Amino acid sequence: MKKKSISILLSAVMCIGLLAGCGSGGSGGGGNASGDAGSDTSTAAAESTGDTAGSGEAADGGESSGKKTLTIAIPQDANVEDYDTNYLTLMIEEECDVELEFLLLPTAINDAKSKLSLMASSGEKMPDVVCMNLTSLEVLEYGKNGVFIPMNDYLYDAEATPHFNAMDDEGKEAILQAITSADGNIYTLADYSPEDFNMTPYRCWINKAWLDTLGLSVPTTTEELKAVCEAFATQDPNGNGVNDEIAITGSVPSAAWGCFTPYYIMNSFIFYNGDQANNGLALAEDGKTVIAPFATPEWKAGLEFMSELNAEGLLDPSMFTMDATQFTALLDQSPNIVGCVCVGGWGYWTNGLDSENFQEFELMAPLKGPEGVAYSATFEYNPNFYYNITKDCEDVELAMKVGDFFYRKDVSLTTRYGEEGVDWSKEEAETSKKVGLYEDALGIPCELAILENQWSKVQNKHWYHACPNYLSVHDYRSMDSLQEGDDNRNAVLRSTSFDLYYEEHPELLPTLAYTGEEAEAIADIATDISTYVTSSLAEFVTGNRPLSDWDNYLTELDNMGLQQLLETAQNAYDRMSAE
Repeated sequence: MKKKSISILLSAVMCIGLLAGCGSGGSGGGGNASGDAGSDTSTAAAESTGDTAGSGEAADGGESSGKKTLTIAIPQDANVEDYDTNYLTLMIEEECDVELEFLLLPTAINDAKSKLSLMASSGEKMPDVVCMNLTSLEVLEYGKNGVFIPMNDYLYDAEATPHFNAMDDEGKEAILQAITSADGNIYTLADYSPEDFNMTPYRCWINKAWLDTLGLSVPTTTEELKAVCEAFATQDPNGNGVNDEIAITGSVPSAAWGCFTPYYIMNSFIFYNGDQANNGLALAEDGKTVIAPFATPEWKAGLEFMSELNAEGLLDPSMFTMDATQFTALLDQSPNIVGCVCVGGWGYWTNGLDSENFQEFELMAPLKGPEGVAYSATFEYNPNFYYNITKDCEDVELAMKVGDFFYRKDVSLTTRYGEEGVDWSKEEAETSKKVGLYEDALGIPCELAILENQWSKVQNKHWYHACPNYLSVHDYRSMDSLQEGDDNRNAVLRSTSFDLYYEEHPELLPTLAYTGEEAEAIADIATDISTYVTSSLAEFVTGNRPLSDWDNYLTELDNMGLQQLLETAQNAYDRMSAE
């Protein structure tokens, strides 16, 4: 059998040179992102075997199958057993009449991007296709420099891309808006699988067992929350005779998904997306003006409320320094010492849904603030860019055929769930045994049964999502709950989250597409402001910085370039709105 994979690894010291070896492998990884597998062992292996090969060349010089070859550069994922024999690979080769040859880039995305940059700048022959999660600016720059070619004519031609053009209007419009660069060209295809649950990560959970013990109700306002926290902190609701209860806690934004409680509380004063998109910027009530929520009187009011909680010993100040490991350890203590916490998912409790501590908690709706505001920290689900055709591709039509193939519904399902009939099924004989993820909330029965989970483990069924893909919101809502047992708590909690959080937001600012010049002009400004806002929030809430210093805070934001950031964002939004 012809061996096609060519492994490319960077030196640990210098990002130069090309070392290649046959096959794939690695360890680690898991979750929704590739693991950052170390390259030292693989590099040593490549050096010891002495295998080298150029792009488009079989590593062992085996005989050609007679099919046209498409060379694909892709970061090597530790959860993909073998790209050559992968089920998705064989499916593409058979149905598109093509032979795929893989150029395996380093697992770590920054190393993979460095290798791509080196290939593009050195003038060496590029692979036909690059399957790598790039930013919109990176895609634009490679496109403007002629490394990636435009796909506009193909995507707007239903005969050239029948599967892309057959998708529903909502999905197609979302993808087209995202993949259209600021210069009007389309240089990439996208993975777009919007999931309701991921759009509102800052969910707040309250200890219902403690509420019942103290005869209290779930709070609905910020003032009621304060009263409940006072009771949690002073009336020994865990019954161990020790004043060890923590009324409300969380974890730092960079350490745990959806676990920074101040973002949940702040949405009782002003809408804030949790710095999940557009550097935290939002739209004003007029739906036209871009604003910075973190520079408003409402933001200051939210800080004042949280600083009061902290001053009275109700808000755990360690949430501003606690990492994910410490956070889980806190949630797992016996007896339970946590009364209220913001958590994106129950995985932060050891054993998740089966955790005795987690069983005590239930979701709490967004709280009404003093002005009646009750939002959830929501952001749009954005397509990820994954498929780019390079200037050296000799058969662009074939590359487009393969790119479009990913958008066929069963193929998109394969890219996420594995082999049809083995790992997933839409047959009634299987779906009738399952409970739909949103059956309770929306009355949608199970239409997609997961038979064998091919995620978060080493498998040979797909490329771990590193390719174009489209699954609609309905596809996601109609999948099974993945929870065995009579209670189906996974489905119940997701349905509850949908009811409480999904629509509790104003008009959202779409993810802005900047030109290269705009992005370069605000890159440092946006980073500095984001860091400053987060650190200042912690300082104001913990009392390390008095709220009397608010005007100086605003002045510093302006000095950092806030007005330039707002003006640039407004120009980008106006440009997108006019298209």
